[in-house]
Amino acid sequence: MHEAEAPDVSKSSDVDETFAERHRLGDDFEVIPTPGHTSGATAFLWDSGQHRALFTGDTIYFREGEWVAAVLGFSDRERYIESLELIRGLDFDVVVPWAATVGEPAHAVVDRPEVEQRIDAILERVRGGQGH
Repeated sequence: MHEAEAPDVSKSSDVDETFAERHRLGDDFEVIPTPGHTSGATAFLWDSGQHRALFTGDTIYFREGEWVAAVLGFSDRERYIESLELIRGLDFDVVVPWAATVGEPAHAVVDRPEVEQRIDAILERVRGGQGH
């Protein structure tokens, strides 16, 4: 798990290993810290050979067909914006968030223009002070 969250989690669970930097596990899986929502927020990029799937946790999630952020009272808005900008530049064609509206798709197949449009909309809201 990300080292920023290990002290809180280790109180109730064993933590065998931590990380702080972006890195690869094998040829097809990348661990990408995306702090802001929480200090240890992390995205995972998996290249299946057919698709490049980005697992965003709840840094980006789906709400009624819209991609949204989750800026909480303890979130770091500036770091969140930096992480969203990083995600915007990643090469992926499937996005899989931790959460989606019940009855709605739990993933989306996307192209580069859609990724840019949806993340730009999130950035505009977060930069404007909104929480989503």
